[in-house]
This record gives sequence, structure tokens and C-alpha cells, in this order.
Amino acid sequence: MTANNEIGQVSDDWCIDSASLNVRFPVYTRFNANDVLPDPITPLGADLIWNPHILPGFSNAYADMGAISVAEANVDPNAFPAAAFRYGHMYVNVTTARLTGIRSGLGWQAIDAQFFGSHPDAPPHEDHPDDGDPITSQRLAERTQWTLTTSSFPEIEEDTRIADRLRAQRPDFAEMSNAALVAYARSLAPYERMTWRGELVGGAQAAIGPAVIGSLLSPEMGLSPFDLVGPAGDVVSAQPSYAMWDLSRLVRADAGLTALFDAGVDGIMPVLKDRNPQFHQQFMAFLREYGYRGPSEWDLGADSWETKPELPLGLIDRMRLLDDDQSPAARRAQGLQSAEEAVARVTEALSGSAEALGTLQLALASARRFAGYRELGKSNCIKVINEARVALLEMGKRLTAEGHFDHPRQIFMALDGELDRLVLQPDLVVDAIKQREKDWRAYFDLEVPLFLDARAPRVPVAQVKRKSADSFPVAGVGETMSAIAASAGQASGRARVITDTAALTDFEPGDVLIAPQTDPSWTPLFVVASAVVVGVGAPNSHAMIVSRELGIPCVAGLEGATQRIPDGAMVTVDGSAGTVTIDSLG
Repeated sequence: MTANNEIGQVSDDWCIDSASLNVRFPVYTRFNANDVLPDPITPLGADLIWNPHILPGFSNAYADMGAISVAEANVDPNAFPAAAFRYGHMYVNVTTARLTGIRSGLGWQAIDAQFFGSHPDAPPHEDHPDDGDPITSQRLAERTQWTLTTSSFPEIEEDTRIADRLRAQRPDFAEMSNAALVAYARSLAPYERMTWRGELVGGAQAAIGPAVIGSLLSPEMGLSPFDLVGPAGDVVSAQPSYAMWDLSRLVRADAGLTALFDAGVDGIMPVLKDRNPQFHQQFMAFLREYGYRGPSEWDLGADSWETKPELPLGLIDRMRLLDDDQSPAARRAQGLQSAEEAVARVTEALSGSAEALGTLQLALASARRFAGYRELGKSNCIKVINEARVALLEMGKRLTAEGHFDHPRQIFMALDGELDRLVLQPDLVVDAIKQREKDWRAYFDLEVPLFLDARAPRVPVAQVKRKSADSFPVAGVGETMSAIAASAGQASGRARVITDTAALTDFEPGDVLIAPQTDPSWTPLFVVASAVVVGVGAPNSHAMIVSRELGIPCVAGLEGATQRIPDGAMVTVDGSAGTVTIDSLG
């Protein structure tokens, strides 16, 4: 959001927060939620999309997977057992995920390791009489067998067809009234309930393969499951990087385009068509294919590449600085070679057991397949959100032109019920919407708890730490910090602390990306980076999957990474050991 930066007040009864947390499934976390909604969600994003559709869809997807019963998925209509909102931020449910491990026989600790990084602050699981459920255990056993052997995923394939059709059949918004735009956006929201089956099943089952591989590795091997998994080969969130690479080669080969990008990407769009029709045509095709992506893309009110083309142009600008031999395809080939070498080592170690070797091959194929399914499920959900986003943004532009709004994105400060009043008589609600925007901004300064427990008293918002008051000690030369080994390999380079993909002008090829967390819109920056370090994450978070896909080292879950690692310092990242060492201060 831009314009009107006045900060309002935070309160305990923020308009979009869940009424209650689920006491049967009491533990919640920001892990994985950080990947998709790193910032406070916009009010309309929660009120139109998440609360009425995604949260129940999330819970029902757990039942569809077999981890919980349909009755458990609907035990409390005011507190879904999959996710909730607190302090304006989304939390995912740890207990529900842990039940997947318990009822499948993996154990809840294995789930924590895959998705929550076995964080020391995570409340331990407390046994419940209903944890052991023979019906769900049988269903999960069947699901696990399917996960290890399937070569198709019909549900996610259907979701993909539907999401692609909605995008391809977008109506002409210029011909639609504001009432029709609202109706159209509302008609799309229910699809999120359905697309979450693929998102959840694909994401949750992505832990099965690595867990099985881990059970076959001995400490003497010195390998993690992800050393063997390597690139998945079909990760949809990595595909834009390859398309951007081709565009960056056009810039690099053309003196006129190079000069244009040298002057900065702001203001380029209006002149691209005249200055270089080939690049313009190819870039517009890129936006038609991948324009639904963007920072915080799960939030209806966030920018997408389609609504703010300067974002992908900025990534192309950084990518053009790379030599031809540094392509994402070349990096992926290197990562694949390293993975094959690791597989060969383990295969030799297990050569005396045909059963172990067979299990290894099944688990490897599953891990790679479901890494792709996890990202495809997310992509389907985000495509639908973007279709509602662009329709409502058209209405926001009209209300701004008429003098009701300060800027078009102010429409996402409305609640669903206020959209009708914006259609009929905007002056009835615009003041409340503008005040809500000020209040919403105040939630960005909250250092919200990493874990919540429904059985504990709610911490009043006044007692929640503020980012502006929080600090981590800066690491010194020679200091080694340990976190999660997420993508194998070792690389050294200059640390660049990036908190916003809109500010990339100082990021150079070979730099080490230091970020609080990443979502798929950051992926093309991974092509430029020599390594990635993120403050929040676990082995199956987005940054880790894409790092493995592009063959670069990654360390995840390094708390306070953007404050502890000095910007400009020379660092060495060991993605196999999960360490970051400060070599010098640059």
C-alpha cells in the first residue's frame, strides 16, 4: 500500500480477527503462515476470502486428506481447526498437523521437524484421548501409500483447470458497473474452499517422502533428506524465473533496452512498446502467464505483478547483470548433479538391502513429485485470488477518480458488507474505511508471538512486542550462526538485507540474500543470489523448495537474520550444515 502513511491504533478487537481459537486443537503458529501472509492481512482480504472460505476450506481439506474426521473439522463453527487470525496476522494450526503425524505413525515430532523446524518455543504436544483414531489412521495409511506410489493427483489437476479457465475467461471490466464488479469478485471467493484441498494435501504430503528418506540415513552419512531430493523438476513457482531469464537476455543483448533499464524501471512501461516491440510483446505474454504472482500474494489487497509491472521488471533488471552461464537451468543442473551424487552414496550404503533400496526410490520420487504439487496447489489458490483482486482494483480506481478514495487500493480496507454501500452511496463509509487503513498500518509494528496456545490467556495487544523496540545483537567477524539446513551446498558472498522486493537496486549477482521470509514472488531473485538465508522457515517452506530447485544453498529459521547479519558483510552459507559465518565486515 502507498499513500496516507499516518499510523492509527491497534486494539484487541481488530475487525478481522477470529472470534476464538480451537481448544481441541490448541496450538497455532506463524510458521508457514509467514510464507504466504508475512504482513497483516487487509480487512477485505480476510472478510471476503479468508474467513468465510479459506479457513473452513482448510479444515475440510484436512478431513479430505484423512488426518481428521469430518466431525472434527466442524467441531466449532467459530474456531476452525486449521488456521485463525490474531493481531491481524494469520496463524496455522500446529495440533491438526501433528495429528497427521500421530495418526499416520510418523509421530508429531516428525511433523514439527518438516514444517515448523522443531522450534524450541513450540509447546509440546499434550496427549488427548481422541488422538488415536483407528478410522483416520487407516485412511492416512492409505493416503501415505498413495503418496509414495501415485503418478497423478486428479483433484489438483481439476483445481488447475478451473483456476486457469477463470483467468482465461476474465470479463472486460471496462464494460461492467461497480455493482457487477463486486458481484464478480464475490462469485470467485467460494472457489477457494475447493482449491484448498489440493493446497493442503499437496503441502502436507510433501513431508512423507523426506521423512521416509530420513529414516534410511545414518548419522555417519552426514546427509539430510534434502541433499538427496535436490530439484523437483516441476515446481510452478520456479517457472517465472526461467521466463524472466529469457527476458533478461533480450535486455542484455540490446543497447537501447540496456540504457532504458540503466535509468531505472519506474516509468518504463509506457515507452516499452515503442522502444522495443519484441520485448514488450514477450513481457506482456509473461504477465498473462504469471501476472497473478506478487509479494504477499495470498492477500487480496496486495500488489501482483500484473497490477504493478515494475515489480517483475525490477527482478529482470537484476537478472540481466548475470552472464549467460549463470542461467537458472545451469544452476538446476548443478543441483541435480549434487543430488545424484548424494543418492549414489546412500545407494551404495544400502546395497545389502533390496527392501531399503526400493523404499529409497519410492520416497525420492514422492518427495520430488509432491514438492511440485505443494507449489501447484498454492498457485491455483492465488490465481483465483488475483481474479477477484483485479476486479475490485478497477472499482478502486473509479472511486479514486471520483474523489472518494485517496488511492485505488484503499478499497481493500473495506469489509465485505461495505462494498454495497460503496456501490450505492460511498460517502456513507469512506471515512470509516480511511480510518481503518490508519489502524491497519499500526499492526505492521507488532512482533507477534510465533506460537499461540488456545488454553492460555490471550496476551493483550498492548503487551505484544513492537518491532520498532525489538533488537538482536549484531554478529561479529568469525561468528557462526546455526539454523535449519534447507538446501545443500556452500557459497560465500556479500550479505544483502532485503525486506521488500520493490527495493532491489543494490542487489548484485553473487550477493547472499538475507530476508525475513520469502514467498514465490521472490523466486527470480534467487537466480541472482549465491545463497539464501531467511529468518523464518522450515525444510518444506517455500524458500527451501525453490532453493533446491535452483540449486543454491539455503539456511532457514535463523531468527533475527535481517538484524544479526550486517548488510554488506562477507558471509559463508553452508546449506548442508545449516550455518552462516561472518567472514568480514566488507
